[in-house]
Amino acid sequence: MQRPTAVTVFGILNIAFGVMGITCTPIGLIMSSLSQRMFENVPQAQQMGNPFQQMMSDPRFMTYTYVSTALGMAASAALLAADIGLLKLRPWARYLSIGYSVYAWVAVVIGAIVSYYIIYAPMIEKMAQQSGPEAAPFMGGMVFGMFGGMCFGLVYPTILFIFMLMPNVKEAFQPDWASPPPVPPYMP
Repeated sequence: MQRPTAVTVFGILNIAFGVMGITCTPIGLIMSSLSQRMFENVPQAQQMGNPFQQMMSDPRFMTYTYVSTALGMAASAALLAADIGLLKLRPWARYLSIGYSVYAWVAVVIGAIVSYYIIYAPMIEKMAQQSGPEAAPFMGGMVFGMFGGMCFGLVYPTILFIFMLMPNVKEAFQPDWASPPPVPPYMP
């Protein structure tokens, strides 16, 4: 029996997403930290009530950012480990991939909730103060950010979850699938 194509495809995709997560997550955190420091030193940004600066100065948001970054790095490392196991047809890799999918769903939902209360709720308040064409960018940003981010963030984990539960994939990860048949005892 040959390794299912889906296993090979997801093994390679896990490599790509795992490497991107491990390399891009710290870069994003560094850029956020630099942006926060930059806005602290610009008096015009403080006078304008810059929403990005307000968000970056919110201790709840920064705590969420640091915790989600650490968890995201751990999830990316788990995804990299899962890819090696998937390509070698190790049963634990299939379970780890399913676990990653569940983690990603939870992380996206929690991220959307945090974003709503820290980013979008203040935007709605500002939008209520504005009228006419000035309110359109706020509404567009809110709709795209909230729903677009959730939909995009749920695509890969959902597809991974579905494929890891397919019967031919489950069968390929049975512990005895890749082992050779038992050798009969030697009888002289």
